[in-house]
Amino acid sequence: MQTRTPSWFVSSLGEAPWRAGCGLESLRAEEERAAQALACKAAPSTIMDTFVRFSSLVRQGLRFRRRFELAKELIEPRDFDWYPYDCFASLFYLQRLLREAALSLDEIIGTDPVLDLGAADGALSFFLESLGRRVHAVDHSDTNINRMRGLRALAAALHSRVQIRDVDLDGRFDLNEQYGAVLFLGTLYHLKNPFYVLELLARHARFCFLSTRVARLSADRSIRLDGMPVAYLLDSAECNADATNYWIFSPPGLTLLAKRAGWHICSSATSGISESDPRTIQGDERMFLLLRRDRLETSEHSR
Repeated sequence: MQTRTPSWFVSSLGEAPWRAGCGLESLRAEEERAAQALACKAAPSTIMDTFVRFSSLVRQGLRFRRRFELAKELIEPRDFDWYPYDCFASLFYLQRLLREAALSLDEIIGTDPVLDLGAADGALSFFLESLGRRVHAVDHSDTNINRMRGLRALAAALHSRVQIRDVDLDGRFDLNEQYGAVLFLGTLYHLKNPFYVLELLARHARFCFLSTRVARLSADRSIRLDGMPVAYLLDSAECNADATNYWIFSPPGLTLLAKRAGWHICSSATSGISESDPRTIQGDERMFLLLRRDRLETSEHSR
């Protein structure tokens, strides 16, 4: 089942008021006001209902977000930049995917560790650790915005036991453990070989939360891609002048990639403009998938 979320949602999340020293009741009231402000902008009643009724996952995430931001403020001196995007916005999509699949976070993780692949500054890694989960945070210093200094500084500031690994995801890397779930958010289109990574993850994890940019139109907007399982290869300066951007899949292309790599799609959602293209800021659309390892597919791949 697929759900579309309005494009204003992620950018609006950062507008919620977070004040140091506010009490629990005040914090709850602010959470409700933030949810109401977001919901009032949404036309479909089903989206309004979901936003107003914050799940425990989202509430816990918003509370930890305040602690996370305070930890960043206290890290001095600092001669590097933080990852500029609010990773906690992803919790709304994760909760939507879980709800549509009739699953809970506890069910999909079980007692196994969680892998945060493309962890940036570790926002979701440290949050899941705060819920009592064992977490492995993986990124690559050569492409990370601050060469993983932010991730390591926050781990020290939060007295974290998250295991941090510096791994080149474009190399033929391997994983040594089995995971209950993988967070693979906003990273796929930065990889040269996304098929290899998704196939590897299917051998080492039961579930995967995946998000990436998708496109329904060609770069010149003259060809529709949303009826074809294809991908667009970006030139080095074509999208945000970021040479680490490579493959932008069409929605059918992304779902077929997941299936061929050994995954079953439990639920999906999209965010952003519906007439999306692979390169412009105005044409940015994201697709979110909750994937479950397909035993038949993975057994065939392992032969």
